[in-house]
Parts: sequence; C-alpha cells; structure tokens
Amino acid sequence: MSKPYALVTGASSGIGLATAKALAERGYAVEGVARNFSKTDFDGLQKTELDLSLVADLPAALQGFKRAPNTLILNAGYGQFGGIEQFSHDQIRRLVDTNLVSNLFLIKHFLPKMKRQGSGDIVLIGSESAVQGAKAGSIYCATKFAIRGLAQSLRADCSSSNIRVILVNPGPVESNFFDELNFEPQRGECFEIPAESVADTIMSALEQPRSVVIDEINMQPIKRSFKKK
Repeated sequence: MSKPYALVTGASSGIGLATAKALAERGYAVEGVARNFSKTDFDGLQKTELDLSLVADLPAALQGFKRAPNTLILNAGYGQFGGIEQFSHDQIRRLVDTNLVSNLFLIKHFLPKMKRQGSGDIVLIGSESAVQGAKAGSIYCATKFAIRGLAQSLRADCSSSNIRVILVNPGPVESNFFDELNFEPQRGECFEIPAESVADTIMSALEQPRSVVIDEINMQPIKRSFKKK
C-alpha cells in the first residue's frame, strides 16, 4: 500500500516543520507549503513554495494539488499586534487573508476530495487568542476566533463523512513567531512550548481510533511571562 499523504502549511519552521517531521517519522509522505524553504533543513519533505497571503491567486494555484490528503494540517499564519487604528487597510487585509481566508480556500479545495476518499483528518492550528481576547490583539484575535468557529462548524459538517476536525490552541511557542514583534516570552521551556511538543500532541490526537475525535486542545507553558525587546 502507498504511504498516507499529509499536507502541512507553514511547514518551513516552527509548529509546521516539527509536525511535518513527526508525520514523516510515522511513515507519511509529507508535502509542505510555505513562502520560502531556503532555511529549512528537512530533506524528507516535498516542498511547495506558495504565498498563501495572495488569496486572489490561490484558486488557480491549488489546481496543481491533485491528490487528496489523508491528513491536512493548516498551520500557516503570523502575528501582528496593536490597536486597530494603528493598522492600515492593507495590513488588516493581509492578516485576515493569511490567517483565515487562505484556510477557507484550502478546505474548499481539498474537502470534496477527502469526502470522496471516505476518510481524513483536518487539523487547524489556532491560538490561545482563539479563546481569549487581549489588549492590542483585535485583528489577530478576530482571525483566531474565526478559526475556532470554523473548526466547530466544520466538525459538524464532516462527521458523517468520516473526516475528523481537530483544533489546537497553543500559547507562546518556541519558534520564529515573535521575530518581527516588539515583545516575546521569557526564554526557557517553562515560558515557551517547544514546537515538538505541539507536534507530539497533534500526533497523539491523530493516532486515536477513527471513532474518537479530540475536538479542541489548549496548550500553555507552565509559567507565563513576556518581555519587550
């Protein structure tokens, strides 16, 4: 039998890369999607460079993906924070397009194929910002709250098709998420979740019997402390 096929967005670093590696270790054929793989050192990954923020181009670009994934990991996204009045219209559009609309387009493309094959798993990477709003997070939280609603509704729509929908909401993760931000968590595992821990949690959910779906997983480091850069 051929290997099960997994498609992972945002696979060049962080949670996406860690999850791609975990899937490959368990025998999946893994395809990663990201804007740039130049700094990615994982040779077992089939790499497709695609800017998911350019949503006007996505319907045509997605036609190149012919195979239905057995597992679809929707992880791509980024953070931008501040009062809503500090965002330009273009910044709002790009953040919403990347964190929300691209996921909608990917699901619209792949879900019919997954239904036809009779089974599958969709894992949405949300955030702690999907369950609790925060100061300076109005746009980012709006995208992640929407992802949570998407997961809940999609789960109801897909249960009769043997497709499980899993939402994972991590707190601060040890990754490049904070590279372009003016704040970051204190360093150390007690303040940052290792990306590998998120990947292991995803795999644990996927390895449950097909009759079991872990609807939503919230993850936090044992301590919380942030600092300005």
